[in-house]
Amino acid sequence: MGTKPFRLFLVHIFVLVYSVLANNYYGHHHLNANRQRITLNGLFTNSHYPSIHFALEQVNAQLLSPINLQFHLDETEGTIKCDVGTSVKTFFDMMNRSSSSLGVIFTDACQTVLSYISETATYFRLPVISFTDSDLSLLAKDRYPYFYHIVPSDHAHNLVRKQLLQYFNWTRFGLIYQHGSKYTLVANDFSNLTAMDKKLFEVNLTRGLAYRHGPIWQANNERYIETLLKDFKTRDVRIIIANFNQTVARHMFCQAAREQVYGSRYQWIILGYPSSSPWWNEPTHCSQQEIVRAMNGTLQTRVPQFSMDENANRSEFVSEYIKSFSKFENDYFDAYAYDTIWSLAYFYRLKLTSNQSNTEVFKNIIDDIDFIGATGRVRYLDGGRIGEVLVEQFVACRMMNNETCTIPCYEEEEDCHLTVVKIFRATYSESKDGPPILYTLNPIMWHGNGPPRDRTNQTVQFEHIYPSVFISISICSGIGLFMSCAFLAFNIHFRSHRYIRMSSPTLNNIILCGCMLAYISMILMGINSSLFREKSYVGTIMNIFCPTRVWILCISFTLAFGSMFSKTWRVHSIFTNINTTKRGIHDSRLLAIVGVLLTIDLIFLIVWQILDPIRRVLVYSAPHRLKDNQDIEIIPYREECKSKNMSLWFVVLVLNKGLLMFYGSFLSWKTRHVTMPALNDSRYIGLSVYIVFICCTLGSLVIFIPSEQMQFSYFLRSFFIVICTTATVCLVFVPKIIEVYRDPHSKKRQPKVTNRLHTNQGRPIVLTVQHLNAILSDNQDLKLVLSMQEETLNRLFDQLNGPRVENRITTVTEPFEMERLIVCNDGADEEDDEDDDDDDDEEEEKEEDSSSGDECHLQFITSNASLQPGRVARAVSLCLFNKVQLGRISWPEAASDSRYSIPSQDIHHFASSSASKTLRRQAYHNSFSIFKNSRNSEHSAVAKDNHASLQNFEPLFDGLVLLDETRLDDMLETDLISTVNG
Repeated sequence: MGTKPFRLFLVHIFVLVYSVLANNYYGHHHLNANRQRITLNGLFTNSHYPSIHFALEQVNAQLLSPINLQFHLDETEGTIKCDVGTSVKTFFDMMNRSSSSLGVIFTDACQTVLSYISETATYFRLPVISFTDSDLSLLAKDRYPYFYHIVPSDHAHNLVRKQLLQYFNWTRFGLIYQHGSKYTLVANDFSNLTAMDKKLFEVNLTRGLAYRHGPIWQANNERYIETLLKDFKTRDVRIIIANFNQTVARHMFCQAAREQVYGSRYQWIILGYPSSSPWWNEPTHCSQQEIVRAMNGTLQTRVPQFSMDENANRSEFVSEYIKSFSKFENDYFDAYAYDTIWSLAYFYRLKLTSNQSNTEVFKNIIDDIDFIGATGRVRYLDGGRIGEVLVEQFVACRMMNNETCTIPCYEEEEDCHLTVVKIFRATYSESKDGPPILYTLNPIMWHGNGPPRDRTNQTVQFEHIYPSVFISISICSGIGLFMSCAFLAFNIHFRSHRYIRMSSPTLNNIILCGCMLAYISMILMGINSSLFREKSYVGTIMNIFCPTRVWILCISFTLAFGSMFSKTWRVHSIFTNINTTKRGIHDSRLLAIVGVLLTIDLIFLIVWQILDPIRRVLVYSAPHRLKDNQDIEIIPYREECKSKNMSLWFVVLVLNKGLLMFYGSFLSWKTRHVTMPALNDSRYIGLSVYIVFICCTLGSLVIFIPSEQMQFSYFLRSFFIVICTTATVCLVFVPKIIEVYRDPHSKKRQPKVTNRLHTNQGRPIVLTVQHLNAILSDNQDLKLVLSMQEETLNRLFDQLNGPRVENRITTVTEPFEMERLIVCNDGADEEDDEDDDDDDDEEEEKEEDSSSGDECHLQFITSNASLQPGRVARAVSLCLFNKVQLGRISWPEAASDSRYSIPSQDIHHFASSSASKTLRRQAYHNSFSIFKNSRNSEHSAVAKDNHASLQNFEPLFDGLVLLDETRLDDMLETDLISTVNG
């Protein structure tokens, strides 16, 4: 095509030839050359507007000739510079030189010059029309009432960009604008447009850019742009509406390439520039490929150089112009200058029907102009043009075909070039104030599978216990509840059974109630808002469930563990307290302990709920993005039951339960070798206390699990509750079920001690200073009892004609193992035991004293029932037994001794040897043999005397037997015959 000057020369030749031919043609048809001449005053910065002369020839010959009008262009002043002073002087010179009043001034002056000329023309009531400017500031009718422009204003661009946001469902965007009247007004106008639809649009971030030209400001400009883009990335602004000039645009996209504010996650929409030259190729600090990569996919709105409406009903003159000039590379606004001449021609044609002044007519008639021009349909509204606006896209492409990219480039590819592809044509319907309509010209190309999202798609996700986990835990809780109810029914049904009655069934029932509450608490901990369909009352329901969880779990622990603790404390008290006067600890005292613990809990919970109630709180966690889709951000939230000072209350509760649990575990450890038949589940209770302590200790570690891991935390808490609760229930009640199954009618008798107290071999058994005073007092009492029993033995042996027992205390230096001495009684005693089965626990223990044992080696039935020699022998044996047992303890001589001890030697040597057994058995055989021989050798008279004397001692024997049985029972049930394991 040649150089641009050569092409312009061809255009001028074409216009000149066309003018000569047109004058000859129209002169042949219009012989009247005396038409009214209208001078058009033009102020141009560029004299190369061949379309103006082409339009003048057309309108003079076609439109104005019938009404005897003719346009004449006054451009004697030539071109003006974009300088205010020079341009204003030229304007006044034009006014002074004009022989008649000026009609209309049309110009292509820059915005700065145009604002001064338009404001000056206001005082002369002179209309000014521009065919290059679109600045919004000149639309202020209070300041520029006679200014008009044929180029669609920036407000039209904003309308198209707003429609573009709606077209792609972008509701959230950010604004970047360069400081200055032009771009600042565009940004404000767009904000006002979107503010009218607040429900549809959200301006997330607006930033102005104070860009200064010059090398000295380059570093500051880059730093400011970098900060601006980082703000947009931080605020997650994806759709960026930008308004700046070409220089700022190059540096902006250069920095965007470095900050990676481009690609499939971002969409830039800039205000296009009326230039056909590739302005992005100007040098910057970035490479050309970085600029291409950052601008690839950018959208811009720009006025078309020629109309893109192929279906428009153009006149033959407009079609001829487009056909002739579209082949040449003219000025971008050349077609708008052409449409300006035609607009003025239509104005003067309409003016003939009005008698108003030129200025008033222009204001009223200009809005009635409507024709199809070279730039599309030409209409005006309030001094502004209603015309076409193009939406174009910068595409990095390797090959184009019919203005469509056939081989696009991708982000990391090199040697790509930007191409501007027309995507939409925005036009208006018949209504001038309606929104523009987008017509697709070419398909838009996206970096991803579709248009980018206007934001990271934040999905608020309610995190709760999975239904599968909740159902599984609920089933386990239901099984535990069923098992506990079965055990409770069993315990109530067999409460009169000896074995059940001896294990404190009331406390066992309380343990079961606590365990059932623990199972229920597991279900309550899994209940959340997702289980309720009606959301209106979910908050109220959860505010009830939140404190209920704490109350149920706290009370369940107190009932279950408090009952086990009280039973363990009873065992410990019996086997460690050495007070001789101590009686048995009844269930009422244990129930009182549980009641005190429960009262403390209730007071604590009531005060907590009144002062700092527990309520449902929604807690939002840190958002995270999906790995397969970075545009989707999940914001998880969950329900938590909290109070303002939750940590403080929780610490107090943990300290309370922790101390109780620690002390209970300590008591269980101290009594780990003890098993009492009267408290037949003492060992299992101790094991249960151990398990509860371990599970609660491990369960407390759940607080260190992050709250986001809700499923694991809930499962772990439920697991420990199930383990300790189920273990407690099974250890306490399974042995009872087995025992009842073996002895359903409670006929089997239990020995007094079913397990033995052991001491470590070679280790002395030591009592601390705390027991010293009681020990010294007990020593004196026991010595007195021993002397009384020795006297009683001597009297008994005198009656039986047996040898006297020397008054000595046998000291055993071996560690001992004590077994209960059981003597067989006659049938009358057996019958007495059967009749007393339904008595209280103390009577049962006395019945066990009179029951038969495994070590019964002597069966003796006297023919004289009144003498009851078995009772005499038993009294003797009990006295001997007490004497031997009391003689084993070595007492300190001085009260200042800090402790006493039992010498530790081989316990098994003394226990397994025949010495201890022989000592007991020989006493029985000797006493009974002497009594039997005396009866056989003496005659009846002597027998009667002996019988009478024995009858005299019968009350003494009965008292001795009763005294020794009572004392021995107390010793077994208290700490008189126990030692402290070191």
